[in-house]
Amino acid sequence: MTWKVLFINPLRDYIDGLKASSPEGFDLVVMPAGTSTGELVAQAADADFIISGIDVPEEVFRAATRAKFIQYMSSGYGQLPLHVLNDLGIPVAQMKTHSISVAEHALTLILSLLRRIPASMQQLREGKWRQDLDESSYAELYGKTVGIIGLGNIGRWVGKIVHHGFGANVIYYDNAQIPLTVSELISARETTLQELMATADVVCVSLPLNADTDGLIGRAELELMKQSAVLVNVGRGEVINEQALAQMLREGRIAGAGLDVYAREPLDLDSELLGLDNVICTPHMAGVGWENVQRRLAAVWENIDTVLQGGIPRGVVTTAKRASLTDAMG
Repeated sequence: MTWKVLFINPLRDYIDGLKASSPEGFDLVVMPAGTSTGELVAQAADADFIISGIDVPEEVFRAATRAKFIQYMSSGYGQLPLHVLNDLGIPVAQMKTHSISVAEHALTLILSLLRRIPASMQQLREGKWRQDLDESSYAELYGKTVGIIGLGNIGRWVGKIVHHGFGANVIYYDNAQIPLTVSELISARETTLQELMATADVVCVSLPLNADTDGLIGRAELELMKQSAVLVNVGRGEVINEQALAQMLREGRIAGAGLDVYAREPLDLDSELLGLDNVICTPHMAGVGWENVQRRLAAVWENIDTVLQGGIPRGVVTTAKRASLTDAMG
């Protein structure tokens, strides 16, 4: 028996890898970005599995009545019509492979801000040497308090790295219930959002976007931060009020920010954030890395195999599981 696997709006770095790693019995059909909705609907109608990039029209998922599983190639799944997929009974999984890459990127932003790497490089370009540095504006991570907002996989990795590697104290806030064994594993103390914002020397945001986190960190929360503190966001841009953040940075009311995500992406070239010398901006690439590509490729086929074996795929985000899978395989 041959299973049809439909890859919609594919990430180009994954096409060849998925083709090369495709197990026997699977027919990978690639539908590039720009394919008409009508063609996507037609292809989805008889697909057994779907690998989904972003910006897939809702009617395509509605047409996938034979699909047994959908692997979404991103960690954030706010764009997916989960109500439709739950009604269809299709299990959908987000990618859970990128935590190490994102945590390392968060650490890179933190250290670059504390050590003022971009500003120091600019001074060097201007012919200025060490005697022109304001030593009081540089800081170490050692012994600092790092506040993690969102103690999921990424937040836990950040906590482990900064505590065990840099001797930082870790506090955290999460709007979801975190098992005690998880927080104990990384020597983190739970606190309120307000206390975290007021006491942390480094605030690291790694929350997904949902109804509870949209706009969670507004002007009132930002105004609680120390003037010497820095903020890093590797979660979702909409979690933070960007206008309020820009004002705080412009007025020097916080020391700096490192941002990989934004309320609107791609980030507008005329964004005030790009013009501030105490801000480091990267283009939503924290999860990028050769190692993560390999983990994602493996995760796709592992999850498909798990579904075929009657199990629950890793990273599942829907509440329903197609009851007729065993019959369909029969």
